[in-house]
Parts: sequence; structure tokens; C-alpha cells
Amino acid sequence: MKIIRIHHLTMAVRDADAARATFEALFGVAGLGIAAVPAFGIRTAGVPLGEDLLQLASPVSPDNPVMRFLERKGEGFYNVALEVDDLDAAVTELTAKGVRVSEPVEAEPGLRSAFVTMAATHGLSVQLVQGPAVEAPPPAPVETAPELEALPVEEPADEEAAPPLDLTPDEWSDTD
Repeated sequence: MKIIRIHHLTMAVRDADAARATFEALFGVAGLGIAAVPAFGIRTAGVPLGEDLLQLASPVSPDNPVMRFLERKGEGFYNVALEVDDLDAAVTELTAKGVRVSEPVEAEPGLRSAFVTMAATHGLSVQLVQGPAVEAPPPAPVETAPELEALPVEEPADEEAAPPLDLTPDEWSDTD
């Protein structure tokens, strides 16, 4: 398995819009739009920080892994996503080592994802991803968050999409 880079870090938040505005105001960056990720039952907002991406994830329903995390621990660091050169090969390699890995799913168009059991990573939520590179736009100065224009919410086009991936087993989350 070849890890290319940290694809993004995810922070669980109650409100992705409000969190994006906070980071924009604090660090003078222009956040990326809000996107629905039906495979995980979340809405995300990307905030480019230098060459890296902070993903802010908020749940869309009360029965959701991100919501359960928020209820137990509050807002904070949730996940590290590692970009790999070949997701299927990475899953096969880890499985051959006796590590449990979720089946790869298309997290968003063109981006496939799988989760490594937290029991194998000292309790860290590790997501493996493969897909198009996420390029952070050059930082743009932002005066204050209230002056930012609201970005449109991208809703899933297919009403009959697969149900959200449920990551409730102990091996995929840090449930007590």
C-alpha cells in the first residue's frame, strides 16, 4: 500500500455552515461550498488551510455516526483520511494482515472510501480514500464572516441512492 498524503482531516461539528464561517473569519480563508455526502449521512464544508484541507462534517439526522460522536464527545477532531494509490489493493493488504476494513464505497462522486477498524489504530478513525485530488484554492483574504455570500447547498441528485453507510459497530467507531 502506498500512502500518497493526508487527504483531509475531519472535524465533527453541529453546524457546518457556522463552523465554516468561523474558520473563514479566524484565518482569512475562503471556504469551499457545502456538500451533501449521502453515503455517510453528513453535510461537509471544506476549509483550505495552506496546502491542506480541513473538512467540517455535520450530521443530517439524529441517528448518524457523527451525531453519536457529537453527543459523546462534543465538537472536535473526528477522522484522518489517507489518500492511497489503490484503495482495493490497500483493503486487500490490510485484510491479509488480519485487519478489519469496511467495504469500499463511493463517498462522493469520484471519491471511494473505506474505514480501518479503530481497534487496529489505537482508537484513531482512519479513512482510506482514492479518487481525484482535492486541490485547495489559493487563500483569499476574508474581511469578516458576515460579509461572505452564502454558497449553495449541493443536494444529492438521485433520490433512490443507497442508504447511508452505518458505521455503528465497535470496530468502526469509538462507541462505548
